[in-house]
Amino acid sequence: MKTEKIFKQRERLEIKNIIREKTGYYIRSNCLLTQAFTRSSYAVEQGGENNEILEFIGDQVLSFYVVKLISERFGALNSDCEYTFRVRENRFSTLKQELINNQTLAKIIDEWNVAKYLIVGKSDLKNEVDKQIKVKADLLEAIIGAIAVATKWDSAVLEPAIKKILSIDERIKDINRTEYRPAKCDIENSVNTLKELAEHGGCTPPKYEYGTSERLNDKDGNPQWGCTCMIINDRTGITRQVWSSSKKAAKKAAAYLVLCDHFDLQNEYGENGKYISWTYKDGRLAPESLAKKR
Repeated sequence: MKTEKIFKQRERLEIKNIIREKTGYYIRSNCLLTQAFTRSSYAVEQGGENNEILEFIGDQVLSFYVVKLISERFGALNSDCEYTFRVRENRFSTLKQELINNQTLAKIIDEWNVAKYLIVGKSDLKNEVDKQIKVKADLLEAIIGAIAVATKWDSAVLEPAIKKILSIDERIKDINRTEYRPAKCDIENSVNTLKELAEHGGCTPPKYEYGTSERLNDKDGNPQWGCTCMIINDRTGITRQVWSSSKKAAKKAAAYLVLCDHFDLQNEYGENGKYISWTYKDGRLAPESLAKKR
C-alpha cells in the first residue's frame, strides 16, 4: 500500500495495462486512476477526493449489466405475454449474488494483483486493509466506476468490460450444463429428460431421424431399427445414432447418449464422445465397432 497520492510512472503504466488486459479499456486519465485507488482514510488525513463515489457508480454499473445479461439469457415473455425466468424462480437473485458478491470481486482483484497500490491513511496501513475482502471488492467497483466516468457511460465499452471481468459467458454456460443436470440419467427416462432440457432452454428441441437396415444382426434374423438423435447446446452440436430391435428402444438409447455428452455424465457403457454409432441389445449399449466384433 502507499501513503502518498502519487504513482511512479512504472506503477501507473503497470496498473493501466492490467486494467486494459482485464477489461478491454485503457484508462488514460491519471486523475481518475489515482482516485479509484485512494481510500477515504487518506482523504481524511490529507484532503482531496477518495474512491467512494467511483465505488458507488461501479456498484450500480455492475448490478445493471449483470441483471441485463442474466435476463437476456434466462428471461423471456411466455405465450401469455408474461415475463418468466427459465431456471428456478429464486435463481435470479441467487445467480446475481454469486456473480458480484464481495468474495467474487475480491478474488478478481487478487488475480489482478493491484491491491498493493491502494493509497491509504495511517489507520488503514496499520490495519492492513489490502487483505480485507470488502476493501478489495470496493476497489474493483471503483475501477469500474472510473471506466464509466471516463467513457461517459458508454455501453459499448461497459457491457463487454463487465462480461470480461466476470467471465460471465462461461459462468452462464456452466449454469446451462448443471441447472437441470439429473442426479442420475438412465435410458428409460432419457427421452423425457431431454425434452425437459430443451423446454428450459438448455439445448435445441431434439430431432430424431429413423431408418431401417438390411443387415440382420440378431440370431433370429430380425431387422434392426436405427434412430439418430441430434441437439445443439451452448457448446456444440451433439449427434448419436443407435441401432436396436425397435424404434422406441433405439430412440431411448440415442437420447441417453446425447444426455451423457451434454451433462458430462458418466456413460456406463462406453467413453463419452468417442463413438457416434451404437447398438442397443438385451438392455446394453455397445459402440458399433465393438458390437460387430462380438
